[in-house]
Amino acid sequence: MGIIARINTGGSISRATIKSTKATIVAPDFRPKPNIALSEITDVTVTGVQDGDGLVYNSITGKFEANTITATVTEITGGTF
Repeated sequence: MGIIARINTGGSISRATIKSTKATIVAPDFRPKPNIALSEITDVTVTGVQDGDGLVYNSITGKFEANTITATVTEITGGTF
């Protein structure tokens, strides 16, 4: 909301005029939607999803994508066995 104020000081009686401007935000529905699917979220791509996949962010597309996550253990350090 913006406020516009004008003060006139001419003459012996001063007066102030204040006008208010309103901005209206209209949305079709603000109710929360429980139990939504990942495919309904605009920045998530689930094309080709398989069991065991994880969501990985792709900075080129700006979306989270389902990908297989693999890791290789090359060294284990710690403890006495």
